[in-house]
Amino acid sequence: MNNEGRRKILKRIGIALGIVVVLAVAVLVLLAVSAQRFQATDEIAANVSIAGVDVSGLTATEAQARLESRLLPSLPAEVDLIHPNGTYTTSREELGVAVLPDEAVREAMRVGRTGSLLERIQTRLRLWRYGRDVRIPVWVDQRRLQQTLEEIAAQIDCEAVDAQIQVTDDEQVEKAPGKVGVTLQINESQAALQTALSDPLQRVVELVVVAQPPSISIEDLESIEVVLGSYSTPFNPGQVSRSHNLRLAIARVNNTVVQPGEEFSLNETVGPRSAKTGYRIAPIFRNNEVVPGIGGGVCQVSTTTYNVALLANMEMIERRSHSRPVAYCPTGRDATVVYGQTDMRFKNSLNHPILILGGGEGNRLWAKILGKAEDDYDVKLIRTGLRRSGHATKEVPDPELEEGKQEIETEGRDGLRVTLIREVYSKDDELIDRQTMHNDVYPAQTEIVRVGTKPTAAELTPADQSSSPGLLLSPIEP
Repeated sequence: MNNEGRRKILKRIGIALGIVVVLAVAVLVLLAVSAQRFQATDEIAANVSIAGVDVSGLTATEAQARLESRLLPSLPAEVDLIHPNGTYTTSREELGVAVLPDEAVREAMRVGRTGSLLERIQTRLRLWRYGRDVRIPVWVDQRRLQQTLEEIAAQIDCEAVDAQIQVTDDEQVEKAPGKVGVTLQINESQAALQTALSDPLQRVVELVVVAQPPSISIEDLESIEVVLGSYSTPFNPGQVSRSHNLRLAIARVNNTVVQPGEEFSLNETVGPRSAKTGYRIAPIFRNNEVVPGIGGGVCQVSTTTYNVALLANMEMIERRSHSRPVAYCPTGRDATVVYGQTDMRFKNSLNHPILILGGGEGNRLWAKILGKAEDDYDVKLIRTGLRRSGHATKEVPDPELEEGKQEIETEGRDGLRVTLIREVYSKDDELIDRQTMHNDVYPAQTEIVRVGTKPTAAELTPADQSSSPGLLLSPIEP
């Protein structure tokens, strides 16, 4: 291309650029004029909306009226506050929250009217391309909000509740779900509400809580279907302190879940027996004697739990008989415990979790073990080899007791030997297992008899009868 051609091309480019510049200047002038004219009006700029409601070209009064007719009625009057145990519904008014549509209208009026001329022009260009939606501001009465949250806390705060199982009179298992423990965090919830409710369309807000899940959930009880074993023992409600100890200990056994392969310990479950832990003084066995002791009666809880574990086909790990038979169960089926020394323990040798229930009603202490239907067997407990051995009698001279009289100081008791056998049968009456659980020996107790050695009044000499201890008699003068 020669020089002449180049000059023609450059000339055309220059003309085009000049036209563009002229047009740009003209547009800017028009925009400037438009901006200046708009500044003098009392209308909202084009492409402006408030919370989605178009208010372009409206006056402040018209925009306010449109919001009141189209938007405000649609705003949720109530707010759902979500927490782990459900929903608490309250009004925005109760929360101290108020929307301010008039503030939104004032903000909409300011769009395109603030800043320098160039800034106003830039705003109008952005409005033409993108538009502008003004949010409705929200005012929060912090004191009212805190007060309402404190009232809500009083209603939703709660301790965790374990999932529950009840057994009907006909041995049917019924389940009730547990409940999450909730502690409302007032300050954190107040901040969360203030942030969330800055949007007047927001209806659902999650409260900030500290949640404590139940130690036993309904999922934990999924495999609990039937009663595997049930046993009860009698007690005397008139023995108030002992009855108190029974109910306190069995309450700590109640609702205990034992997973497959886990061990149950009576001592670990019930805990130490002391006045500090709520136990009272009641009769206990100590050194083969019945004496007052703290926590008397817990051995009956151990015995009742031991028997139901036998009947539910648990694997026994540790058990010891009393030093003498007890009145509330057959010999060979009792289980003594001493905290820190002697325990009653068994293992869940089944393939599924079990649940231990227990309580005291009327004059019966009861325990049940629940589990999966496929783990349900027929169990028979057989006492055999029962032998009785006589007891010795020992006479002890008693100078305070008249000669010829006798009084029993310690009652004698025959010794006993007994063997406990457990047989496990399938539902088809097939013997699955036969096991000797233990051989118990209850030693005989010697009877102590006090035998009087004190002479009677007829056997005393005159000198013996005329004197008395501690009195010195003067000789009689002839």
